[in-house]
Amino acid sequence: MLSHRDSDADSLGSGLALGGAFAQLGVEPVLAVHRPDRIAPPLNELPGASAVVPLSPYLVTADHDVIFVVDTASPALLGGEPTTRDALLSSRPVVNIDHHASNQHYGAVNYVETAAAATAEVLWGLLTEARIPLTADMATNLQAGLVGDTLGFQIADTSPRTLRAAAGLLEAGGATHGLPRRVLNARTIAATRLYGAALAAVQTTADGRIVWTCVTQAMAASVDASVHYSHGLPNALQEVVGAEIAAVFYELDPERTRASLRSTGRPIREVAEEYGGGGHQLAAGLTIQQPIEAAQRLVIDRLQDLLGA
Repeated sequence: MLSHRDSDADSLGSGLALGGAFAQLGVEPVLAVHRPDRIAPPLNELPGASAVVPLSPYLVTADHDVIFVVDTASPALLGGEPTTRDALLSSRPVVNIDHHASNQHYGAVNYVETAAAATAEVLWGLLTEARIPLTADMATNLQAGLVGDTLGFQIADTSPRTLRAAAGLLEAGGATHGLPRRVLNARTIAATRLYGAALAAVQTTADGRIVWTCVTQAMAASVDASVHYSHGLPNALQEVVGAEIAAVFYELDPERTRASLRSTGRPIREVAEEYGGGGHQLAAGLTIQQPIEAAQRLVIDRLQDLLGA
């Protein structure tokens, strides 16, 4: 089982819950992600997270029958070395389970429900229909995915079925408080300082319709943190009064920048796709081979064109 790089609550929680389902069927699943050492607290406290292994060449020759990929719109989003990733995905049949509209349907089986608010919601429906009992750990992992991807059931994609899934997971021993709530809001001291530094550096267009900030390697080093610990910033910027689009730029290295985009109404997924990214209509991301200052100018100019149109 695989899920995307830079694990979030939905990708990791969905993978772990699916692993729990297979374990009940007498199968010994392996969940692999690129750089599991970067799974930050409290995500690394999800039940079963300590057993996640790196995406490595070993998996290509290991004795597996099938590969399940969850919450991953394209193979490139798995991360890792392209040769290893391609060899792995071509070595076994692939089952692709997701909820992103930008999914490339790269599996032998593609189960993509774009109306679902999270892959955790898709899996809740599948496991319920298959009558595979949900353990308390599975319910906790899926609830974390639901809470994380819906921002605590606040986004527009939250539907009656999303809330029915949450209720079903509560009945199975999950919770919307405790660990699922913490995956949305909890930060270490270092991550809190980085969060504050990034908010202090926020910029805006003259009309206030676009707000953004940059998280640089130097900024992260100054508070003894990693750039990867700056989760939650795009959603915080989205709450700025008058802002229609929020963007956060992350300096991955001197020549590579990742950007997370959020919108209150204007679809922004196509902008992300122009730079090789993707996601949802109102929440998307991209990685661009440009220094952070150049990437910022390119994307902000494009977003201004979008609003002007």
